[in-house]
Amino acid sequence: MTTTMNFLSLIITILLFLMPSISYSQNLGNTILLTHRKILLTPQNAVTSYAVIFDAGSTATRVHVFHFDQNLDLIHIGEELEFFYEIKPGLSKYADNPKEAAKSMIPLLEEAENVVPQDLQQKTPVKLGATAGLRLLKGDASERILEEVKDMLGNRSALNLQPNAVAIIGGTQEGSYLWVTANYLTGKLGLKFTKTVGIIDLGGGSVQMAYAVSNKAAKNAPKVADEEEPYIKKLFLKKKQYNL
Repeated sequence: MTTTMNFLSLIITILLFLMPSISYSQNLGNTILLTHRKILLTPQNAVTSYAVIFDAGSTATRVHVFHFDQNLDLIHIGEELEFFYEIKPGLSKYADNPKEAAKSMIPLLEEAENVVPQDLQQKTPVKLGATAGLRLLKGDASERILEEVKDMLGNRSALNLQPNAVAIIGGTQEGSYLWVTANYLTGKLGLKFTKTVGIIDLGGGSVQMAYAVSNKAAKNAPKVADEEEPYIKKLFLKKKQYNL
């Protein structure tokens, strides 16, 4: 089960954070494009790159490190498809002490930096995505935590931290990416929407449900106010458009 969940996490984090910036995919507003990638062993003297992803969940904070070849295909790290490490509790437990929230992540950062070669760290992107734990905090608590985390990563690490690299993921994003993951793993992407599988994500602080519907059903979906998340999210995956 641990191996399966780690692989799920691998695919989810690649979709969440890497797809907007790598050459074989594009992010067009609410439309996501996906192509299959391979998982390879590392040839000697190969040109490779890394990515460091922090998952700030409701019950724990986790770090994932991925290794890619020159074609951005995945390469094993040791015997695993990724490096993975987590600490508890999650950042939301530090609502009254944002500095401690950021400090709690230092062991994760150090573990990640031990994996990424020092000469590649300045070129290695680092990103953090927070889910329901921070979404549910009152007032500006979540913003203050994320600001401290961003400062910590910028001051303590040589990893490449972009201005928008530390952020909260909305519920629609969280549910849709898990739908992509489940259908990727079951070989359903690219098939008719009636052949895909729906998902229910029972997280530590939220529940998401996502499934594909027909064009007619999508057109008849209830309208929402501008500030609310829509009922339908359009995805373009393996040359097929889905109404999620």
